[in-house]
Amino acid sequence: MLIQGAFMHVKDSSIADQFLKFLAGAAPAGHFFVAHPPPGIIMTAAIDWRVIVPDTDSIDALATALWSGYESLVSAQGKGDNGNCPQVFIQIKNLKGECDQFTLGKDIDDKDGYMHRVRESIAILSSRNSETVLQEIERTSTSDYWAQMA
Repeated sequence: MLIQGAFMHVKDSSIADQFLKFLAGAAPAGHFFVAHPPPGIIMTAAIDWRVIVPDTDSIDALATALWSGYESLVSAQGKGDNGNCPQVFIQIKNLKGECDQFTLGKDIDDKDGYMHRVRESIAILSSRNSETVLQEIERTSTSDYWAQMA
């Protein structure tokens, strides 16, 4: 299962690295990647980070860490100069390409609703094929676009 996302209306450009380090510390079972496009490629809309979770048993810890990271690192920044609140776009995706997506701070703004949405998405999208997950980890690890967090 892939859980990936992007930040919107966030003042601090280093938030992706901070956020991923926070997630890795709180939910170490995942494989954590930050977008790192090759030199010369300019991305205007992209996914900032990706976590590949090898089994659905690890999802709850990651989901809880995502919410805590949203509250402490993103939401805590407050409204920007343009009046927009910082948000985190979240996409939960299986390896068949099916996904659910929502935005913390816009579509969902309470922890109970968020946890319910994540659990429902995982139940619907989960895949039991661990070989496919290992292939996705390898593909992402060797990509020029993604840099794995140590």
